[in-house]
Amino acid sequence: MLVHLMLELYGCRREVLTDAPLLRRVLNEYPGQVGMEKVSPVHLYDIETSNPLDAGMSGFVVIAQSHISLHAWPEYGEVDIDICSCKEFSQEDAVAFAQEMFQTEDVERHFVVRGSRSLRKAPPDPEPLARALDARRERQTRGSAKREEISGRRWIARDS
Repeated sequence: MLVHLMLELYGCRREVLTDAPLLRRVLNEYPGQVGMEKVSPVHLYDIETSNPLDAGMSGFVVIAQSHISLHAWPEYGEVDIDICSCKEFSQEDAVAFAQEMFQTEDVERHFVVRGSRSLRKAPPDPEPLARALDARRERQTRGSAKREEISGRRWIARDS
């Protein structure tokens, strides 16, 4: 099962929505605020479009359970946040964090349950999980040995 919380926050101040360090902080801290595991750095982009009113900042962070993204439109005083996860989380905590960071009480929220036929279980079945962990350790061991073997060789570049 996959849950998707979509938030639209209105009435945000322009200087908040153009503050790149703040937006990075929001994306960096959001996983911890909702009990998720962050597995990537924050990606944040300053977006210029053919319509300058639609320009703004967009970013995301990958979490072990899926992703968290945001899109901020300073000209409209709006920020949209998506939290998509196969792990349940507190919607109230997610909303409260967004309200605190973007200094607004005007929030529209939508919640959708997706992937109802997914074979992925939470928590995972113990036996397949144990096999997968053993296979990962084996790959890591082989990869480590391979890296040591390669780093021990001397490579000479030759002109052809």
